[in-house]
Amino acid sequence: MEQFLWLGTLLGAAFGALHALHIYRSRTAAEGTNPVTAAYYGLWAFALWCLFGSYLLLLWLIGAAGMALSGLKRSAAAKP
Repeated sequence: MEQFLWLGTLLGAAFGALHALHIYRSRTAAEGTNPVTAAYYGLWAFALWCLFGSYLLLLWLIGAAGMALSGLKRSAAAKP
């Protein structure tokens, strides 16, 4: 379980860094936006991705398993 939490946190940190960079670039591209405020928003996005990374990884795994099972069920039902 501990490895799952670390993996989720690492994935959350990776996605969070990308999201924070996107937020910073889009906020600083707008006229009249303070770069410090944009960095603050980006930092919050990064922190929240790190915090909820394990939770999202679990939901993605459940969703992937559900899609695979529903695909198997559909293919089994289509065969005569």
